[in-house]
Amino acid sequence: MEIKQAVILCGGKGTRLGDRVRNLPKPLVPVDGRPVLDHIIGALEKAGINEFILAAGHLGEAISHYYATHPRLGSSIEVMVEPTPLGTGGALQFVADLLRDDFLLAYGDVFVDFDVGDLVASHLRKRPLGTLLVRASDHPWDSHLIDQSEDGLVLEFIGRREPGRLYRNVANAAFYALNKKILSYIPGDRASDFGADIFPAVIRSGGELYTYFLPEEGFTKDMGTPDRLVAVEQYLQERALARKAFAKRSRVTTVLLDRDGVLNMDSGLIDREERLELLPGAGKAVALLNVAGITCFVITNQSVIARGLCSEGNLAQIHARLLADVAGQGGRIESIYYCPHHPETHHREGVPELRRACRCRKPAPGLIFQAQREHGFDLSGAVMVGDSETDVRAGRMAGIRTALIAPQGLDRCEAVATSADAQFSSLLAFAEAIVSDRAFYR
Repeated sequence: MEIKQAVILCGGKGTRLGDRVRNLPKPLVPVDGRPVLDHIIGALEKAGINEFILAAGHLGEAISHYYATHPRLGSSIEVMVEPTPLGTGGALQFVADLLRDDFLLAYGDVFVDFDVGDLVASHLRKRPLGTLLVRASDHPWDSHLIDQSEDGLVLEFIGRREPGRLYRNVANAAFYALNKKILSYIPGDRASDFGADIFPAVIRSGGELYTYFLPEEGFTKDMGTPDRLVAVEQYLQERALARKAFAKRSRVTTVLLDRDGVLNMDSGLIDREERLELLPGAGKAVALLNVAGITCFVITNQSVIARGLCSEGNLAQIHARLLADVAGQGGRIESIYYCPHHPETHHREGVPELRRACRCRKPAPGLIFQAQREHGFDLSGAVMVGDSETDVRAGRMAGIRTALIAPQGLDRCEAVATSADAQFSSLLAFAEAIVSDRAFYR
């Protein structure tokens, strides 16, 4: 069995977007030269979805006109304009006669870019009333969080927070695979919302809902505010840069180094400069790269800040020590980029505003792109060097080449070794291979 149909809710007014909306319905707001709704439909088409129902409200006629004049080859699009807004549940009830047994439900103002086919496959294996896309939120303090069992069964939709209760950062991402039977939970006489009303009613009745975690290489964002719209635009720009870098490889000019286990001993969470110990040959390796005209940066996750174990001032002292130790062996690190966040919210310790998801914590490639923006280097000539799967995946998501440092051999990390472009016993071995033209050239 397959899912070929998607309903996209397009009723938002987008008042928070101000001048970006003007006389447009929010789903038609242009992003990277075309409406955000077009991006969403394109992502679904990649999963084999070819039948679209657009449940419109505010300025729905503009959406009808757009797709009448911009048809999509191979897909059918039907726009239904709801006369009276009755929430997200009411919008689905309005198009009930058109629904197939299983379908996808998306929002016309929530940008998505991930392998939708995997979510569909998970839904069809388990056959629940709904499979909900979830992810760690970058604002968990005001997100709808979900409590789930170990196998992903939804136990509770969390609205208000109870004092003293610990919460995991599992947030509703507003993208679902649903079975048509869920219509029986939608009240016909009043407005209703999936997160606030319908899904909690399913849980109370013993119905099954399951979660599907957004893959780390995936992206989704509600673009209902100017800042979030800018984040979507930046993501698309970075995606284009990654694809360009992946398609073109040039001589290495930039090396991005993980810190712990590559430059210095990995001795756990380093919270003071006295605990920093440079690895043998690490400073010499940087010096060799510099002499060959290669600029070096550090890209590192430092959750010691979010955990409350180290202040940003203390981290600056640690990094000053690192720069000095490398310089003492003739090397120069151009700049250090670090992520202070940690995505978990259920620990009591730490800095609450930093206990959130972000685009800078590896394996996300945000720090790589930040370094590129600020220094203007060519990603096609960049290499990410690290000692973990997290580093390799960050490099691959940025479209650049990757090198794995595995001093204890590769058996411990075979999957990472096979996904990295090359493997070395140390940073010095990597540097020697680069400067002698033995690695990463066409």
